[in-house]
Amino acid sequence: MLSYTENSLLICSSVAASLLLVSLLNRIWPITNRKVINEVTAWQLGVLGTTYGVILGFMLYTVWEGFRAAQIDANLEATSMLNVYRLADGLPSPQNNQIQVLAQRYERVVVDEEWPAMQRMSDDRAAGVVVEEMWRVLAKAEPTTTLATNTIDHIQYAMANLAERKNMRDLQRSSEVPRLLWLLLLIGGAATIVSSCLLGNDKKWLHYCQVAALTFVIVTALAAIADLARPYQGAVAVEPSAFTHALKLMNDRPVR
Repeated sequence: MLSYTENSLLICSSVAASLLLVSLLNRIWPITNRKVINEVTAWQLGVLGTTYGVILGFMLYTVWEGFRAAQIDANLEATSMLNVYRLADGLPSPQNNQIQVLAQRYERVVVDEEWPAMQRMSDDRAAGVVVEEMWRVLAKAEPTTTLATNTIDHIQYAMANLAERKNMRDLQRSSEVPRLLWLLLLIGGAATIVSSCLLGNDKKWLHYCQVAALTFVIVTALAAIADLARPYQGAVAVEPSAFTHALKLMNDRPVR
């Protein structure tokens, strides 16, 4: 979970380290001697690279799907509260105004308090307090018409859906790639890069380019996995744009 600058430095440092390793090997282990074992190591490198590439691609796809799921859940959470705000028109007074004010407060609290807290990897329950207050207000509503009764049922459904999405957001905030998988990814990446450095090639510039390209792809993919695995932190993170948009729609439609 690094910034763009830190990720760039990490990638450049890794590429430089791999090129330095090739340079040292060329000094202490001549290319002509390494070419002798190319027939043995080349196919092994192919198997290793293919296996690691499949693992890396699968992990990248998995964390990307998790990131997209976090975006969708955040959008649905914001939309659920917007629905509550709109449905509150059918509640008796004063509960209708109270629910709408609390709905606006919820969106504002998520944007101003909970989202910065998630980016700091800290816990913040301010939105949960607002939801509890909304349930208390809703319990005090005394429907006298069929419209009010149906409205309460719809609001309860929308709030139940919102609670589910909020719980998903809390789980996604603390999710991470298991350490065993990280160990596999790091060791596999190092083994693949070092194996490519061991190959002998009379055209040094071509060998340098191959090693640099392989290192760049592997380290960039690992950095992307680290970022996407935590959807609310790092350089690439889910933004609270859905909550901001919902709050704007509420503000454009003043409370009655």
